[in-house]
Amino acid sequence: MSTASSDPNPNRPAVKAPPPPSIEPCSQGAWRRFRDRHLFDYTAAASRLWLAISLGGALALVWALSTLAEAHAADRQPLWPVLLGMGLVAAAAMFPVKIPRTSYTVLVADVFIFAILAMLGAPAAVLAAGTEGLIGALRSSKRLSTRISAPAAAMAAFAVGGVAYSQTHLGLRGLGLDAGVAELAALCLVAALPVALTTGLLMTMAALKRGQWLQRSEWIGAQSWLVAMNLGAAFFAGLVQMNAARFGPAVLVIAVAATFGLVLLLRMTLSRAEAEHGAQEAFVASARRDAELSQQRFMAAFTHAAIGMSIVKPGGDVLQVNQALCVLLGRAADGIVGMPFESLLHAGDAALFNRQADELTRDDRPFSMEMRCHADDGRDLWVALHCSRYEDPGGAGHCHIYQLHDITSRHLAESRLQHIAFHDGLTDLANRTCFHERLELAVERSRLDPGERFAVLFLDLDRFKIVNDSLGHIAGNELLREVARRLATCVRPNDLVARLGGDEFAILLEALHDADDGMRLAGRVLAALSQPVSINGTEVLPGASVGITFSDHGYRVVDEVLRDADLAMYAAKAAGRGRVALFDITMHEQVAEKLALEADLRHAIGAGQLSVQFQPLFELEPYRLSGFEALARWTHPQRGNVSPAVFITLAEESGHIEALSSWVIDHAVQQLAEWHRCAPHMAHLNMHVNISGRDLARADLPAHVEAVLKRHGLPGRRLTLEITETTLMGRLDVALQTMEQLRKLGVRFSIDDFGTGYSSLAYLSRLPIDSLKIDRSFITELQDKPQNMEIVRAVLSLGQSLSRKVIAEGVETIAELAALRSLGVPFGQGYLLSRPLDAAQVPALLFLGATAVP
Repeated sequence: MSTASSDPNPNRPAVKAPPPPSIEPCSQGAWRRFRDRHLFDYTAAASRLWLAISLGGALALVWALSTLAEAHAADRQPLWPVLLGMGLVAAAAMFPVKIPRTSYTVLVADVFIFAILAMLGAPAAVLAAGTEGLIGALRSSKRLSTRISAPAAAMAAFAVGGVAYSQTHLGLRGLGLDAGVAELAALCLVAALPVALTTGLLMTMAALKRGQWLQRSEWIGAQSWLVAMNLGAAFFAGLVQMNAARFGPAVLVIAVAATFGLVLLLRMTLSRAEAEHGAQEAFVASARRDAELSQQRFMAAFTHAAIGMSIVKPGGDVLQVNQALCVLLGRAADGIVGMPFESLLHAGDAALFNRQADELTRDDRPFSMEMRCHADDGRDLWVALHCSRYEDPGGAGHCHIYQLHDITSRHLAESRLQHIAFHDGLTDLANRTCFHERLELAVERSRLDPGERFAVLFLDLDRFKIVNDSLGHIAGNELLREVARRLATCVRPNDLVARLGGDEFAILLEALHDADDGMRLAGRVLAALSQPVSINGTEVLPGASVGITFSDHGYRVVDEVLRDADLAMYAAKAAGRGRVALFDITMHEQVAEKLALEADLRHAIGAGQLSVQFQPLFELEPYRLSGFEALARWTHPQRGNVSPAVFITLAEESGHIEALSSWVIDHAVQQLAEWHRCAPHMAHLNMHVNISGRDLARADLPAHVEAVLKRHGLPGRRLTLEITETTLMGRLDVALQTMEQLRKLGVRFSIDDFGTGYSSLAYLSRLPIDSLKIDRSFITELQDKPQNMEIVRAVLSLGQSLSRKVIAEGVETIAELAALRSLGVPFGQGYLLSRPLDAAQVPALLFLGATAVP
């Protein structure tokens, strides 16, 4: 029912057989020519076996034909069943079913051969077997030797098998078996004999061609499939024979049709499956080919790349390197492969590199960085390194591929400019960029090892602006250089001093044993800056406020460190300047509180939470009301009354002071205009409003004041703007321009808290000032402090000399008022005379006319 290749294992080693006995050829003529032409690759033994098979087949053929002829002549048995059977066998032989991806072929022709054996006898079966063998040989081979030996072996084998079948059938019948059962059993018992003889003869001949003897294991291994198929064919043929004997020839027709239908369907199914398998194999082969090409291209690019490349395993060991990297490092490939990649790097760059590599492993984000590598000759090479993930096809896992480009020459050229790029041009200290980079490394080291402690000192000069504005920028620059020199002498060799900008300095202290070391160094800094310095003949005390923070707070980024040091510095300033403040976490809460209050202030300006109170100003001799000072007040919905010292300072720092001043000016002018209309006899009253230095820098302040005066119908001479000495001198140039424009509107000016600032008397004569307000610190206990009496007398004399009115602030006792009157101070203000009043309380004072003299 099936056939296999004649040599199931053609690649196994040859085993030399003992030489066969020498047999002289029967003929030296035609036989030699036939052998030379068709058996040229046969050994002598194989040639003799071929000849024996051919003769045996010929004898079987002669026996079959003669037997059939005798039967036809004697009993008139028809020959057409034999011819029909041979035709069916031939038809079936031409449609073999090849089992995919094996050397086996299923031939249903064997079913018909065994059926012919059972129904027509051995001679007809011999002819049918020869027909099948011939068609199979014609289909599979073009050699005449094979086309003769294959059908000959089949006929000889079925001749023997037919005789065996007849004898077995007779023996079974003799045992009393039913005729049909005996036929079926006989067919099954002898089914293996023909295939064993056929394959045994052909395989032996093939082995002899190779100069070997057929091995028993080889022969038995080839029989299992064929015996099974022939047993199945014999069993099926026997069943058909039994049913045909019982139900008639129609069974044969049905069996033939079913067999050919089964063959057709099986061929179609296997053909489709083979086509699908072939398409899949083609797809897989194409994908494999593409993958191989891709890998080849990658290896070509990797091997011949001009920049150094390395593939590193997940554990950090080098898996593969290219020639460019070997040249770059001056090392052989076998001296790099297997080493940790980190060992190729400079120790100072390894920590940052490992952090980046760890992030790549977690987030699959490629990174690039510049770093140093060790060359074989001990030199440090600067390289630009790019790293990305790489899936190793060899099963090493998620590797990293590093590309290293030599930038040593560029880096050497850039290093010549590094001092300029990373140092302050005025003081030659490190600049902000340099400080940030050093601090970033310190933060990283401390993050990896908390024992690597550091501290940052943030310094701000206390009075630098006054020096800069009063003595000039050249003097200010000289002061900054002197501060830089003193700071450099206070620190240790490895500490970093930087000028961050303006008058801000920072110091990075590394390798600290404890916090006391940092505090002691901060103390040295304050002591060094407390010594005076002579600049252009003027003695100046630099002075500074210092904030300090330590790495114990677990910083992860530079901005956090500078933020906290800055907060500590502002805390030092708030505590009185010229001192050191250590950062603590409550400062964050204070900043948050300040930000919240700032937001509330911004809302309060436009939400009606602010109000204005008016403190009267009095002419002391004769005693009468001369005006008011407008005082802003804030009643917070949750916090209650907020001190003006708090919210006005906050408004100046946050930039809301301009809106606040504009609102107070508008409200105060409106109120005074209403009082003038209600009490015409008090039209001489003036309104004093405090403004800040930021207001004087406003280009729109004169226009705003002019619009307010026009809207409320108040003459400009009735509005006095009060400015502190420090504010005025800090913005003198801009202030003069703004004041001149306001003077054209008739607006007057007063210096508030006179005597506490740092103004020059030379400037005082140039300023368009109408009055001086003596600070309350000089009025308190005036009669008990002779020095205060002299100061007041001096200010009064100065005011009279310059034709400026003098107003005393903070008059709180009758004794103070009597002393002021005795000195001849013309105007006064204070709780003794009147507390600040709400707008609704003022009309009573207007109509009273201040007749009650304290």
